[in-house]
Amino acid sequence: EGGFGGEPFAEAHGGYTFCALGALHILTKAKNMPDLKESGVDLEALQKWLVNRQMGYEGGFQGRCNKLVDGCYTFWVGGAIAILGLKKSQFDSGIYGMDTDPHGVQRLYDELCENILKDAGGLLFDQKLLQRYVLLCAQDVSGGLRDKPSKPRDFYHSCYNLSGLSVAQHVLSSRPSAGGCEAVMYEHEKRNVLGANHPVYNIRIERTKIMIETFYKTD
Repeated sequence: EGGFGGEPFAEAHGGYTFCALGALHILTKAKNMPDLKESGVDLEALQKWLVNRQMGYEGGFQGRCNKLVDGCYTFWVGGAIAILGLKKSQFDSGIYGMDTDPHGVQRLYDELCENILKDAGGLLFDQKLLQRYVLLCAQDVSGGLRDKPSKPRDFYHSCYNLSGLSVAQHVLSSRPSAGGCEAVMYEHEKRNVLGANHPVYNIRIERTKIMIETFYKTD
């Protein structure tokens, strides 16, 4: 299929794929490999499987082939696609930029993506359509987020809907601006802007930077 399963010969699954891809990204960095191509992964098949998990009608991601959309895969699949988009120089910050944002994180913009970054974003899925699913379908009217309409809200889905929403707004897409942060937004509702999180660690960028500087520090 192209994605990763929980064990040999099991079907590919969005959650296992994210965990495998995140671990491989950390290991390639630790071993000073230039990129994920050196890990032996069939990146073309993996990318094809991942991008085909976004459903055109709902806008959200399914976790396996022929399954319904589930809000938690907003992060598991969206985050995995974001990891595939990172170059080695962007691993520590998780975002493009040639400027330094308010947290001191350097953002390396890709000149080739300049036009799409202005509106649609730099990831290989429809970032605005995914945000629409989270905001209009996954959010419960009483607060919290859920798998899908008719399902109850819970902490797990609240966490990963929000984490994926941050990825869709910021990773390879957002840039510092005079007003704070210019992100890819559904309907340009600024009140819906979340803090930027790192797609590998799922931790706020400013905290990730401190962690990386601490644990990768050499004498």
